[in-house]
Amino acid sequence: MFNRKELKKKAKQNIKHHYFRNVIIVFICSLLLTGNFSNSRNSILEIDPNSIEIKEVLNDNKLTKKEIIDKILLKTKEEKKIEDKINEKYYDGVLSTFVNEITKSGSFIYGLLNGFNKLILEEKVDIAIIIILSNIILFIFNAIFLRVLEIGKNRFFIEQRKYRNTKLEKLLFPYKIKKTLHLAYILFIKTLYEILWFLTIIGGFIKHYEYKLIPYILAETPNITKKEAFKLSKELTNNEKFNLFKVDLSLIGWSLLNVITLNLSGIFYSNIYKETLYSEIYMELRNKKKDIIENGKLLNDTLLEIEKEVDGSYPDEKYNIKPDKTKKWLKIDYNKSYDLKTYILLFFTFAMIGWIWEVFYHLVNHGVFVNRGTMHGPWLPIYGFGGIMILFFLKRFREKPFQLFLSSFILCGIVEYTTAWYLETFKHLKYWDYTGYFLNIDGRICLEGLLLFGLGGCAFTYFLAPILDNIYKKINSKIKTAICIILLTVFISDFIYTSQVPNTGKGISKQYHLSQDLVNKQKAETYELF
Repeated sequence: MFNRKELKKKAKQNIKHHYFRNVIIVFICSLLLTGNFSNSRNSILEIDPNSIEIKEVLNDNKLTKKEIIDKILLKTKEEKKIEDKINEKYYDGVLSTFVNEITKSGSFIYGLLNGFNKLILEEKVDIAIIIILSNIILFIFNAIFLRVLEIGKNRFFIEQRKYRNTKLEKLLFPYKIKKTLHLAYILFIKTLYEILWFLTIIGGFIKHYEYKLIPYILAETPNITKKEAFKLSKELTNNEKFNLFKVDLSLIGWSLLNVITLNLSGIFYSNIYKETLYSEIYMELRNKKKDIIENGKLLNDTLLEIEKEVDGSYPDEKYNIKPDKTKKWLKIDYNKSYDLKTYILLFFTFAMIGWIWEVFYHLVNHGVFVNRGTMHGPWLPIYGFGGIMILFFLKRFREKPFQLFLSSFILCGIVEYTTAWYLETFKHLKYWDYTGYFLNIDGRICLEGLLLFGLGGCAFTYFLAPILDNIYKKINSKIKTAICIILLTVFISDFIYTSQVPNTGKGISKQYHLSQDLVNKQKAETYELF
């Protein structure tokens, strides 16, 4: 039996070492593995000028123009909140049923079957087919390429116990050792077995804790077989399952706080605490049992067993599995400098990623494909400029993750607010609105969004930009120059065209003005947002 209090004490001490590296790792995994913190820029509310409540506001001649605007937005927000409580979270489009079921159940299989059942009852077979195919593709992509990040995350936290300068790139550990498919297969089987065992209810809880340490075992010895991984986890958790259950029970308060704070407490503390705690539990059980269990010899990474903490990083050259030399593009040097052509390509990459994110988010929410860009092309310049400015102006903060986060937070806030102000003031267009969000300023920026941008800036700096640069270096210099010229030419043409013909419409932006006819009638009959 392990001492929970002692291990919790050690876990809390581990959090303090390079705290913000832990935050970045947890944020990336939360974003990619669970979908948390996935809110995009909040699109403008749809205003119904024929709404009785809106008409009451418009008919009040005592209100100033600003008061009319504020009251219309408030009324619409109130109506939408009531509607959201009555209906599902997502109530439009072909994917909404599936998204609701998956979100409510937290289970891919249950959500898929229940969504299929609902759609069949409503005789929407065509929608059911779309939902099933879409999510089978997403599930396969997640299972093969993303789920293994869990093992990289565990490797990071296991090493960090003793090696205080553990690198962020350790998250990519499964990809570097060329074990992605092997590890994905074992994790998939683990999930499948858990689902089947939960059909017996009691058996599900027992097996959940019996399989609990498989991702940690794979983080230490990724080359073992599926059978060996399951057997090792069984041996390590023998007579310890109830203790593991009590650990989870003691963490319920943190989980509730995480829900209340919209995942913020998890990103900045409790999820890190859980990771450091379970890495301590794994190493405690491993060290205590590896010499007495049948397959203990497989747990042979002795470099994890050192007694004293060291300031350096784990000596990768001594690890018993050598990295795949063909995957040099996964080697991360976040302190590198970028040339002009790389900055251009990174700008368009960030801008396109932002555009894809916004379009996909709107598609899932409303079931409608809409070009959510501020221009006509497949890019959102605010993401591109934000990413490039972080890389260029904040280079001196790269060795200090917290300062980089804080600087990205401030810089992105300035960029987003200034952009929104410019579009509203000179173009009379509103592409996003954070009205009603906690600590928002004029609906143009909000705390939640800036935290996401700050963490995203760190992810760009420490992971995405260096990897993309490695990929871009493989492109022939002349071809790279041609690509840059073509992209810039199309972008400038789009900019000129957009300045004359803005990209507007339902689900994209709102254009507003006061009708002169209604001024003549002594009332503001409309404050339209198109």
